[in-house]
Parts: sequence; structure tokens; C-alpha cells
Amino acid sequence: MSAHFHYESHGNHPLSFVGFLLALGGFLSAALWLVHMAAGNNGYAALFAGLTLVAFACAISIFFTISRRYHHSPVLPDNTKAETERYIRKYRGAGRTAH
Repeated sequence: MSAHFHYESHGNHPLSFVGFLLALGGFLSAALWLVHMAAGNNGYAALFAGLTLVAFACAISIFFTISRRYHHSPVLPDNTKAETERYIRKYRGAGRTAH
């Protein structure tokens, strides 16, 4: 039995969230890299430099793969025809009569 992680309500690819977390982690590691470099801790600075590069490289590869291979935007959700019709009925008032 395989797990199916696509929810019709949002339309985002599940790996987009992982890429986003990796990008945030890359910024956090870059900040720690800078702090340790300024303090003269060369070993920790090199460790966080490597973590920064790995986090950003993984995030970029995830976003590139989602957009190129799967033809899905990593940032913007894809709306299905049912979601579009539900939006039109609920928020645009299609089918209502004007008073």
C-alpha cells in the first residue's frame, strides 16, 4: 500500500515544503558560518559553510526538478478544473440571479 500525499485543496507538490525548509536552513547555516568565521572558529566555520552549500544545492535541485521534470510550479499551486469551478460558484456567484 503506498501513501498518496496530494491533496486537492492546495495543489502544491509535497517536496516544495522540503525545499523551502532547506532554503531556510541554508540561511540559518550561513548566519552561523558568519558568526563562527568572525569569532575565529575555523573548524565550525568550515562545517557551517559546507552545510550552507549543501542546503542551498538541495533546495535548488528540488525546485528545478519540480518545475522542469514534473511541470509543476514549486511555489504556485496548480488548480484543477473542479477547484476552479468551486471557486467560481462560491466566490464569484455564478448561477446566482442579480437583484
